Amino acid sequence: MSAGEMLLSALTSLRANLLRSSLTMLGIFIGVASIIAIVAIGKGGQTAIVSTIESQRVQNTIQIIPSELVAPGLPQPGQILQFTQSDFDLARTFPGVQNVYYTLYGTATIQTPTKSLSISVDGGPSYLNEIGHFAVVSGRMYTQADVIAHRRVVLINQSLAQKLFGAQNPIGQVVTIGGVPLQVIGVTQSTQVNFLSAVYGSDTAYMPATTCADLFPNWGITEMDIQTYPGVNKAQLSKRIVLALNIHDHQAGAFEDSSGFLLGIEKTVGTVTRILTLVVGAIAGIALLVGGIGVMNIMLVSVTERTQEIGIRMSLGATRKAILLQFLVESVMITLIGGGCGIGLGVLVAAIVHWVSGLPAAVSWWAVVGSFVFSGVIGVLCGLYPANKAARLNPIDALRYE
Repeated sequence: MSAGEMLLSALTSLRANLLRSSLTMLGIFIGVASIIAIVAIGKGGQTAIVSTIESQRVQNTIQIIPSELVAPGLPQPGQILQFTQSDFDLARTFPGVQNVYYTLYGTATIQTPTKSLSISVDGGPSYLNEIGHFAVVSGRMYTQADVIAHRRVVLINQSLAQKLFGAQNPIGQVVTIGGVPLQVIGVTQSTQVNFLSAVYGSDTAYMPATTCADLFPNWGITEMDIQTYPGVNKAQLSKRIVLALNIHDHQAGAFEDSSGFLLGIEKTVGTVTRILTLVVGAIAGIALLVGGIGVMNIMLVSVTERTQEIGIRMSLGATRKAILLQFLVESVMITLIGGGCGIGLGVLVAAIVHWVSGLPAAVSWWAVVGSFVFSGVIGVLCGLYPANKAARLNPIDALRYE
């Protein structure tokens, strides 16, 4: 019997018991779909977290933070060393430094005559939109003159503007943050769903760093951002500035460049997500094995039902190898069809998760290929015993079987 005839015979057998074949495929179908979806969502979550961390890095910018923020454990606010004006003045003296600024982060309450909401507040320089990777969709970004003059101006993102003002134009409206009235001069794109927005919330207001410091004097400055000229060796310049700051503050290791800290976070996130993906994927793999046991069970039933057919084929000259291959092809075909359909469902689930949550869902080619190959392997392993049992039947006993 040729390979084509075996495939045709296997398809005919599956169609003759369509409901039973479909239910047998179900375990493989669910197992493969689970693996594809879990790996895609896991990689998507890792990508979202890493992209959030990467967004903190800006080209031609050095970020210096107190070492307490990097050290293991959760430091108390009073234990975190804060930057002073003399620290900023010192950093400005280095060749290659174009500008030195600070950013402030925190949560506050924003109020209108009819609304009161808890929001995230970012205070920074006039190019905070470049640092924070957000676009101003209406109105304007505050200028350096606004920063120098401590002007009471603010930008809010689209979701916050919708909650506060509905269909009204928010530009020119007055809101109160920290008990101080501020004029809305611009609206930014809503914050994308990511790791930080999940922690701090997606409703955000942006204002000049000087204004933010006036409103919230207790928010210590725990981040120094240094803008360098193009072509400057950032690594060397960062080491020199950090060393000078530590000497200036008479504390060895008081400050450090945040790039190593961010790389450490990325590695940790990658390790954790890989472990979680492997653990959950292994659980889904157990579902595949359970599905394989179901395939073995059904193939044993099929061998029993077709005992006389096997006897007739043997009496007409079919070899034991041909009988074995026929049932083995049927077993593999069940698992491959179930695996193929499972891959389609897994991709669909990942796409739905991306559409609903906004999180990226990266379908991995190795997960697709691996799941499909593993399905075939399960078909071979779980179909080998029933196929071998069919091939070892005695033709005379098989013909007498009722």
